[in-house]
Amino acid sequence: MNTKVQSVKNLLLLLGMLLATFIMFSQDVLAQEEYKCTPCGCSEDNTIVHAPGNCRNCGMKLININNPSEGLNYTNLFNNRACKLIRETENLIILDVRSEGEFAQRTSQIGRLKKAINIPITDIEERLSEIDTHKSKPILVYCSVSARSPRVSQLLADSGFTKIYNLMGGLNAWNAASAENLPCKTDYLETK
Repeated sequence: MNTKVQSVKNLLLLLGMLLATFIMFSQDVLAQEEYKCTPCGCSEDNTIVHAPGNCRNCGMKLININNPSEGLNYTNLFNNRACKLIRETENLIILDVRSEGEFAQRTSQIGRLKKAINIPITDIEERLSEIDTHKSKPILVYCSVSARSPRVSQLLADSGFTKIYNLMGGLNAWNAASAENLPCKTDYLETK
């Protein structure tokens, strides 16, 4: 009888381990299947969708929350990776797509990245020739909150640019980061 009881206990233990493994695996798979807008700056920004597709509002491709560059023709970077890109990349083009007033810090006081050139999103299609010679160079695109920069990043990709990086969260996220979490914060930020 003891061996039968021990066999049942072993079987139950094995089933429990298999069930736990299945639950952990399925949670990882489900977590990877959460998508949202890049954002587009509308009410859809915080809507979670459980399948790839496009934003109902702006039409942009939804991003995988756990892998923000999945399926895009550009790479989404968070602050620390952007700092590393700026520090280590020779010939990096830094493109600020905010308005001229924001860039000049007349209408916004959040600063701008050093050595950035300003081509507002409203002018990008007409002024693309200004940066056309840089198609094979790395280019970092940013705005205030990462609502305009993803659209410009996609436009650049569609226009033949090959090394495009989008700053997730824009300058607002950059400024909100603590110096402890973003040691390069002031190294690359230009303020009045």
